[in-house]
Amino acid sequence: MTIDRDLMGQVYQCIIVCPLSQSPKIPFVFSPNSSHRYALTTPISDISLSPFLIVGDRHYFCLDVVDTKPTERGILDENLDHVERFERDSLKEAGIPDLAFTYLTLTEYSPTVPELFDGWEDKNNHQEFVIITSHKEDQKLEDYFQNNNFKIAEVLPYLQKTAKLWKSFAKIDCCETLLRLDNLKVDLDGTLIIDKIYLDFPNDPPLLRQLVETWANLLGDSHDDYKSFITDLMIQIESGDIDDIQQLRSELQLLAQEIEMQSLLEQEEDKEGEEMIIIPGADELNELVNQFDFEESEIQDATQINNPSADDQPTIVLPMRLLSLTEVGLSDIGRKRGHNEDCFAIETNIQKKESPQGTYYNAKGFFVVCDGMGGHASGEVASAMAVKTLYNYFQKSWVDELPSAETIKDGILQANEVIYGANIEKGQTGSGRMGTTLVMTLIQGTKAVIAHVGDSRIYRVNRKWGLEQLTVDHSVAQAEIKHGIESDIAFARPDAFQLTQALGPRDNTFVNPDINFLDIKEDTLFVMCSDGLSDNDLLENHWETALLPLISSKANLDEGITQIIDLGNQFNGHDNITCVLIRIKVQPNLEHQNAIFQS
Repeated sequence: MTIDRDLMGQVYQCIIVCPLSQSPKIPFVFSPNSSHRYALTTPISDISLSPFLIVGDRHYFCLDVVDTKPTERGILDENLDHVERFERDSLKEAGIPDLAFTYLTLTEYSPTVPELFDGWEDKNNHQEFVIITSHKEDQKLEDYFQNNNFKIAEVLPYLQKTAKLWKSFAKIDCCETLLRLDNLKVDLDGTLIIDKIYLDFPNDPPLLRQLVETWANLLGDSHDDYKSFITDLMIQIESGDIDDIQQLRSELQLLAQEIEMQSLLEQEEDKEGEEMIIIPGADELNELVNQFDFEESEIQDATQINNPSADDQPTIVLPMRLLSLTEVGLSDIGRKRGHNEDCFAIETNIQKKESPQGTYYNAKGFFVVCDGMGGHASGEVASAMAVKTLYNYFQKSWVDELPSAETIKDGILQANEVIYGANIEKGQTGSGRMGTTLVMTLIQGTKAVIAHVGDSRIYRVNRKWGLEQLTVDHSVAQAEIKHGIESDIAFARPDAFQLTQALGPRDNTFVNPDINFLDIKEDTLFVMCSDGLSDNDLLENHWETALLPLISSKANLDEGITQIIDLGNQFNGHDNITCVLIRIKVQPNLEHQNAIFQS
């Protein structure tokens, strides 16, 4: 016998926590006419309950209850009114259970983490109660994977999500939550769902290896790609190559990028049925171009943000040689977007040569970040088209030396033609056309060339000059400033941040990328990013703590970029966030030392 849930109200899980020395005392009754706030959905006795978790000197029980008075405030809400600081001790003083603190801390991960609806202490019986969302009807993630035979590209987002949660859960000792197969579920929309929180065992904290083992159990034997990838991760963990969650997340990101690039290389560019994005109409864009009378791109000086230790004293400039090149990329959906329209690509080729004079390195690196414009799938399509086209182009057009400015511009225009052609083929006009921004860095040894279209940015960080913005946004405000308008006036325009250039909306007549060549003469960190990271002067305000330390060879770029993305979500988060870091270490080429000092 059960109560009609539609009549009684919303069904929740009730977690009861009590000392190991006693059995739980259930304060609820099974009655459609109960006068209590919560009622049992089925008859149950104290002795029939079995704990789902035992940690330390406490055991945890779970049962289903219905809310008979959903319009009334709960005990938790009333107690929270008396809390001045969100700290465990303050909550405890207000009568809020320890377990409630855990759920409250993880509120930002809703709906994946169950929502906390109520909670209170029963001091007379030494018990705590927590009322959370029930996900009894949701499918187990294990069944979801194994019944649908997903490709690894479709599974990866779930693995990435659990890895991201692991980092946060570790801070409050509940990683065990992610190791229980029956605790991981998926709702009708395909969203990862956690049934309830499991606290870690104090003397046996979960290991990273166990998380990967859980992935293996989730995936089963349904796909060979799963086996090889999971096996490779386990080997890296056992060997110590992966020893923290940031490194594991980076491996997942690298795999996602490899799959994306392979897909781009194999699939046709035209995807029927994709919705187009909303960008300024062709007439409006033409008016902007005519208004600002754009000329051919010239080599521009970098915008210097800070100069912590620079001076103008003459110095002897030694020729430099490459000591090392390290790179990492990471993209995040952000806190408010439903999908990720950014796309990035990294490919490096590093050669090592040893001789009696020393060890020499030569590196060739291709780095691209694109920020698709608009909504739905169109931004993703445009950014992916640009990345694919440029990758293929430079595979053929870049051999031993950095390409010329003309060659680079031709490649960018080719990417524009591909996206523009797709717009025309689909009959899209004006605001129906898709587009993307672009920032690109090509590195050959100690030389680099950067190119950009739109408002994605490239920064350079070194110990001498600090943070320098190497690109100038292609926006209405910046175009006004270029024509002599004061900055305050230019940025006061309602259309100040509207793009004046993008790849895809119009033909090549209206695309004029900025291209700059650079010599790398000291240890340097290049930062490429979409505006989801650079908005609100985020990097200008935090470069000394977030970027400058990463120049050191001892700094872990995987950890660094994760912290940068987290920083972006903390202070921005309104858009997708993508970042690529390139660390270049150089040293004097002493083979030429005598010639320099003798001259």
